[in-house]
Amino acid sequence: MPGYMITTADGSDWPVVHRRDFEAVLQPRSRECTVVEPGENEHEDGDGAEGDHVFRTGGAVVSASWELAGVWSVHIEGAAEPGTAESIVSEMARQLGEATGQAARHHRIVD
Repeated sequence: MPGYMITTADGSDWPVVHRRDFEAVLQPRSRECTVVEPGENEHEDGDGAEGDHVFRTGGAVVSASWELAGVWSVHIEGAAEPGTAESIVSEMARQLGEATGQAARHHRIVD
């Protein structure tokens, strides 16, 4: 499951993004997305998608969480095409930067 960090380009903390704005700010506008409600994506072992905001786009489930100061953590499960996860997080970073007035960078952290 690919994991990414989205940070500000200069390493400063992100301005607050209110939960009510997560859908508009974090879900890529170029894709059809639906919010995953808590418990909706649980696996048989009881583990499920976790995060501050979880959504589906195509066959992928994307979980975005506010982590350490200045870092959004993004995990993508089920992206069929190799470039899909990268495309999703790239657009998320761009939209987050636009919404906050900060330049954004994203970094892949796990395979």
